[in-house]
Parts: sequence; C-alpha cells; structure tokens
Amino acid sequence: MDRKTLQLTVLTRLSLHIDMDESARLARYLIEDLIPFDTAITEIVEAKIDKATERLIAGKPIQYVTHRADFYGYQYYVNKAVLIPRPETEELVYQVLQYLKKINNRISFDRNLDKRPIPAILDIGTGSGCIPVTIKKEYNECNIIAVDISNAALKVAIHNANHHGANVTFFKQDILSEKLTKPNEPYDIIISNPPYIPTSEIAVMSESTVKHEPQIALFTDDEFGLVFYQRIADLCSTWLADHGAVFLELNEYNSHKIKEIYINEGSLDSVEIIEDMQGKPRILFAVR
Repeated sequence: MDRKTLQLTVLTRLSLHIDMDESARLARYLIEDLIPFDTAITEIVEAKIDKATERLIAGKPIQYVTHRADFYGYQYYVNKAVLIPRPETEELVYQVLQYLKKINNRISFDRNLDKRPIPAILDIGTGSGCIPVTIKKEYNECNIIAVDISNAALKVAIHNANHHGANVTFFKQDILSEKLTKPNEPYDIIISNPPYIPTSEIAVMSESTVKHEPQIALFTDDEFGLVFYQRIADLCSTWLADHGAVFLELNEYNSHKIKEIYINEGSLDSVEIIEDMQGKPRILFAVR
C-alpha cells in the first residue's frame, strides 16, 4: 500500500463517523505527522495508522494522537498532561511580543550593550511551554521563568524548550499557595493563560475537551472562574516591577469582572481589554 492509498483508507473510515471535510483534514494530518515522506508503508506502519484512526473515531483530538500541535509557526509536543495550544493564545503571545518591541524601541540604550536592560518575564501555568518558548524564540533578549503546578506538564514544557533551543527556566509552583516566596527581583512582564472555566460549565463544554484535556488546566472551583485572576492581581504590588505589564488571556464572558479586579488592585496605572480577531474580549493588558 502506498501513502495515497493509506490516506484514502483512513478518510473512508473516518467519514463513516465524521463529516467529510473534517475527515479529509484529519486523514491528511495523520499521514503527514506520523509517517515521514520517505518511510516505506510496512504492515507495522499500517497497524500504527489503524490504531491512530481508531483513536480519532473515538473522539480523541488529533494533537493527542500525533503528539504534535502547531503554534505561532512552531511545532510543539503535547500529551494528555497539557492543553492543546489554541489560536487565541497566539494572540496573547503576539501582544506580548509587540509590547517587547515597543519598549525596546523606546529605551535609549547605552553604547555598552552590557548595560542594556533585559526584561524579566514570568509565565504562570505554562502547560506545554508554548508561550515562553515562542516568546524566547521570537525575542531572545529576555529572561523567562515559567511555572506550573503539574510535574507532568513541566516535563512536556522542558522537552519543548530543549527541542527548540529556548533558554527558559521552569519551576514547579502552586500560585494559589499561601507559602509563595517573593522573587529576588520583580518581573517586568507577567503572563498567564490560567484556568478560568467554572466546574458548573462542564455540562456545556465539548465532550472532547472535557474527556481528553487536563481538567486542572481548564476548570476552577469558584463560582465565576476568577480565583487565578484575583491571585495574580494580588501579586502585582510585590511581583511586578514599576512600569511593568501584565498580559492575561480571558474568559470572554467574565472580562468585565476581571477588568474590575485589576482596576481595584490599586497599584496599576492602566487596565484595558484587547479584543481578538473575532471581536471578542480576549486579553487583559495592564501597566503598573
């Protein structure tokens, strides 16, 4: 069997359970991601594709089947320990990079490049590491620390950083803990795409998301999904440098509540909501 025939076989099987356009997309990605172009189609390869097709039919996201996810022009390893990177988060990264370039252009640097200020960045709830790794790849002149509560997620993030040659420091940390240690130096930028979906909304979530993606990275126990936003706001007065910035991905339905939290925080000079390409409130941007 050749690649084209194998892809057609996968398409035929998928189309019995999934609409044709989606089946065609999944079949193409499956073959491209799992079989290098010059690989011979042996019985072992056919068996591998057969098992992968069964997982897709069962509703498993293709990113978890192939263990690959595209994000901001880079390919990341993912497994069930981390969320699948989403386009909305690409917009978060874009805004951070635009801000970094803006402050870079605004500062008058000394001719001695050793005195050039290097922004210190904190990513809270890093998951796959796609946020800090992408930022480091796109803007190397920064120091990034990324934290997560999950050892399994940190293992994935470290793998991705190593794969892309990105110098990011990772730590295990529960941001909700009362025993957090104040950093030696405040951060110039704090970033987070925190869990923000109340468990009460599980019933209206897609079955694929609830069944396959890590609930610890999606859901919160509080009524409105604000606990992480409130915690990060509380840290701003001591963890965020003067003139530092906060970038947070938002639950579009609670953006007004989140903005109010950061306005009331007290140490921030400006708080605004940035809409995504669909016109939905997606990113909170605040400056101290």
